[in-house]
Amino acid sequence: MKKTFLLFAALLVGATSANAQRFISTDAIATKDKVVVKETLVKPTKQQVTNGAKDFVYGAPVISVSFDDPSQYEMENLPGHTAGTNAGMFHRFDTSAASSAQLASTFPRFYSFFGIADNGFYHVARYMGYENFEIGNLIGDGFALISPLDVYYADGSNTKTYNTVVRITEPIETTGFNTVDVVFNQYTMRFNNDRYFIDYSTSPTFATYDSLEFNVKGLELTSNEMTRGPKIVTLPVASTVDQTALFIRLRYKCNLGQTDLPSGYRWMFDEVRVYDGPEYRINVISTNHNDAAYGVVPAGMAMDTMQFLAVVENTGGNSLFSAVAEERYHNATDYVFPNDFGSFLDHVNVSATPQTLTTVVRIDSTLNSNTGALEAVDNRRHVEIEARTARPYNQNAGLYGISSGVKYLETATGTDYNTLPMADSLYYRVSEMPGLAELGTARWASDVDVLIEGRAWAYGFEGGYISSEAPGSAVAGYEVCNRFMTPSDLPLNTYFAKGVEVVPAADSCDAGLSIQVSLKYMDFNAPSVDEFVLPYLMNNAPILSEVVEVEAENLNNGIFTNPDRTEYTTVYNSVYVPFTQSNIVLEPDNWYFACYKLLDDGRFLVARDDKDYLPTFKQADQWTQTVMTPGEESEGYAWGYVFGDWLSKNSQPMIRLMVSKNPIQPASINSINNVAAFNLNAYPNPAQNETTIEYTLNTNSNVVITVSDIMGREIVRFNEGAKAANTISRVALNTANMNNGTYFYTINANGIKETKKLVINK
Repeated sequence: MKKTFLLFAALLVGATSANAQRFISTDAIATKDKVVVKETLVKPTKQQVTNGAKDFVYGAPVISVSFDDPSQYEMENLPGHTAGTNAGMFHRFDTSAASSAQLASTFPRFYSFFGIADNGFYHVARYMGYENFEIGNLIGDGFALISPLDVYYADGSNTKTYNTVVRITEPIETTGFNTVDVVFNQYTMRFNNDRYFIDYSTSPTFATYDSLEFNVKGLELTSNEMTRGPKIVTLPVASTVDQTALFIRLRYKCNLGQTDLPSGYRWMFDEVRVYDGPEYRINVISTNHNDAAYGVVPAGMAMDTMQFLAVVENTGGNSLFSAVAEERYHNATDYVFPNDFGSFLDHVNVSATPQTLTTVVRIDSTLNSNTGALEAVDNRRHVEIEARTARPYNQNAGLYGISSGVKYLETATGTDYNTLPMADSLYYRVSEMPGLAELGTARWASDVDVLIEGRAWAYGFEGGYISSEAPGSAVAGYEVCNRFMTPSDLPLNTYFAKGVEVVPAADSCDAGLSIQVSLKYMDFNAPSVDEFVLPYLMNNAPILSEVVEVEAENLNNGIFTNPDRTEYTTVYNSVYVPFTQSNIVLEPDNWYFACYKLLDDGRFLVARDDKDYLPTFKQADQWTQTVMTPGEESEGYAWGYVFGDWLSKNSQPMIRLMVSKNPIQPASINSINNVAAFNLNAYPNPAQNETTIEYTLNTNSNVVITVSDIMGREIVRFNEGAKAANTISRVALNTANMNNGTYFYTINANGIKETKKLVINK
């Protein structure tokens, strides 16, 4: 992996720098994020993703607030608050008709966003994490809500500051506690300046108090990122345990930002409970993978090392010692969720430097109050533990799993390690690498090799805004590129790029459109950002494929049949488009981009994975993809926009680079309209359990018939021997044990070949 750059493009978004921020469009659609792109000398930033590991079962809460008893809480504004007493401060709502009417009039944006008029409180319950939708027993008895987005739309601009709380009136006795854990269900989508705190004090009026921040920007959430469900906030041990009376309040604070953007979106929470926590515990704030984090890797081909980054904090009552992150590799047999792994492999990725995890909370003194006074705010006690000592196991083709955890000692002199498993176990596949003399290919993919219903890569720019449904994605010239990294010790002149495989998104493609694939690379010595990603040239010509017309049988339309649920499958159609050139050698220590371009107006969207639906690798790097949106060239670089990381929600397009040890490029197996030299035909086509391949020779010849899959792998071979000219010959092909999909049958008569397509549809 390249570690340094002469020049790099920074996306000034989220936590990239102290002055960076993400913008939204004036209609505040949450799926659109505006960015400022500049040339600067910085490296890619790391992006973590939420991972709420649960490693402790609580007893009975010492206090519980369900917002059904007004004596348990007070909603009030603090000094510096200028956002008023309507949507700009906390209010209590429930599912009654009177409460719903107030919600519709005071919080119209919230009311519309959740579709309460049409769906009742179904979506509110779902977003709060109540998957069983016990509306009457949960949100039906009340929840707390604030919506700065409604304030912004009501005012027409942003001129307000926020400092508003929900104060729990009942004191909490914490004598003998290990820790004080505040647990609640929440839904929020954070923005740029909004901050979330739990204030705690021994004074019922909070004459003096300390604060602990959560939903931290750049640590737990990025701008425009949503979180929902249970939230655990563990208060600092030294100042909260062994108190005869401890008071808490949940506070929303937001200083004035840009006047043409809202201060934040919305925050609602419910079921606030306080528990005695465990003596020993690690909370996982986030995890992610970088570098060689691929869902499919070719067997035997050297990969770069894979970084696993765990952001954790010690939320128990005692310090923990010699903590390291560890990933272990397993055999696996099938995609089953939750993950079901088999035996361990002798392959481990572990962090090199053990760390001590204390319970001490660091102080962040950078937050100013609305009056300009400095506030000493307790920040997180988080620690980043990195493992980067191993490469993905890929010696033998098959399905494998990776399980992650943090190992630690309870005493500084101990030897018996405890392990906290993390809820981010992953499957990945090793594809078979054909031999040196074979013409097949091996798949190299960043996605997890699963087609998910309703997941299409349509990211692009729309009037300067990043959109997950960019209109330009259906315009000729739309191009998406996916990155592949070679390590510095990749053997020279050993591996070759053969083509690109794209997986059409389910129900998102039109038949008859033309596409073309290409290979690009990263020029780390480029004099300007506009020249970073360049076409890979051979003999001064770019590496390209032929233009391919995608037919209906290549698509995944109609593959899912249940409209009431999101489904996934590991059996799907894809389009393999080989390059026209041979001998496309992959050099060590380089970044390559496999690209597809839409050549006609229309829908041809590749599928993508989804980290929130299935466990997948997240290549948290700004350069994992580039996207060119036609008509938006003035917004960025000539070769397209840098995507990846938070801009595409860590999702990966199903664009794969096909590689081989054989440099020779065979005749295109997708060349469907070859000249009919042999009157070659198959019937029926599409076939179910059997088809007949028929041909006629012009001259006496020795004949071989082969059938291959879309990867170029030979499935069946018929050695027909000597055949006479001008005679119709037939071969019966049993397809009963072949999967649905696209195949290719080839006749080889004395070295002259013809290939045609066969579709199996049972």
